[in-house]
Amino acid sequence: MKILYITDQYWPTVTGVSVSVDCFKNELEKMGHTVYIFTSDYPNAEEFDKKHKVKNLYRFKSAPVIVNKDNRLVVRSERKRIRKLIDQIDPDIIHLQTEFMLCKMCKAYARKKKYPIVITAHTNWEELIHIYIPFFPIKILRYWTRHYLRAVFKYADAVVAPTSLMELLLHLYFIKNPIRIIPTGIEVQPKSKRKIKSNIPTANKAVVEEYPILKNKKFLLFAGRIGKEKNIEFVIDVLGNLKKEFQDLMLLITGNGPEIENLRRYVKNKCLEERIIFTGFIARKQLDDYYKSAAIFCFPSKVESQGLVVLEAMAQGTPVVAIGKMGTREVMSGDNGGFMVDDDIHEFTMKVKMLLNNKKLYRKKSKEAYHHAGKWSLASMAEKMDKLYKSVLRNRSLNG
Repeated sequence: MKILYITDQYWPTVTGVSVSVDCFKNELEKMGHTVYIFTSDYPNAEEFDKKHKVKNLYRFKSAPVIVNKDNRLVVRSERKRIRKLIDQIDPDIIHLQTEFMLCKMCKAYARKKKYPIVITAHTNWEELIHIYIPFFPIKILRYWTRHYLRAVFKYADAVVAPTSLMELLLHLYFIKNPIRIIPTGIEVQPKSKRKIKSNIPTANKAVVEEYPILKNKKFLLFAGRIGKEKNIEFVIDVLGNLKKEFQDLMLLITGNGPEIENLRRYVKNKCLEERIIFTGFIARKQLDDYYKSAAIFCFPSKVESQGLVVLEAMAQGTPVVAIGKMGTREVMSGDNGGFMVDDDIHEFTMKVKMLLNNKKLYRKKSKEAYHHAGKWSLASMAEKMDKLYKSVLRNRSLNG
């Protein structure tokens, strides 16, 4: 099967969409499919592409989004080239991973050529739009977002939701297309290789080589896009609450994004410069070293459609403390592998403190984390996606 992925967001920009596209691409190719990617051109993208040698990847001229220059949209002048490439590839399925310019251009041509269309609802835009366009009344923005998304999803043969909460949201938009819940999976270690954390770890050799200041120290970890929507100030405040009692405790913030400089200033104002490290972008394979040696993974985001990094941390046996909103709430399904808390700085801080002070509880949550993450294997999710594609093709064939 030839599958064409359409996405405005892809490496080197760090987002959950980039991760999801790569995860499914790699796994579907193992199953014998050929996956092509159409995406925006980004600064430094050429360097990334040469280094990682991604096959069947096509980039198109793009411009930064006015309200968020970290993201880019393909320019209209690329329409002719896009259509020509679609004709050359002649895909069996076109899978849209975006709702914006590249989606609109490809969807219009796909409908004209009668290609089957699948679209994934990666993002809860209704909760995010006011962050990027704060100068409009929120009610107007919500109304416009719902109206726009209904139009985007309208002609898809199937819509993929990463969680049941996102599925519910799509139903509230009166989207009548078939909706299937297929989360992005994670690589799961064989049971023989899993090592339950019996003691709270300090930074391992690989991490200490990068940051010698972490030698013999415990650290909290946040990983993800550095954007306003991630609520990272919250976890900085958690460290501030714990700094006197745990004098060797550090916080690592990994990832890139438009809020880095604002967060650096926030850290300076809190007098926490010596306790917090901004690592910048870390490749996913290398990130496992950080997950493994982190004492606790802290995730304060309230707008995740899934919260894949939570599962990635759990897969390394690292307990998680997270705010139980949207996708994170469903991924953790309660206190599995850590603690899911309300949007309450005191409660969040107390749960982190409990894990740091109680070795028996810590070991229990580490074991839970391994077990819970094992239910979200990438292979099983790719199999679900494969079945969806085949179902769409079968229905198309039956309906002429």
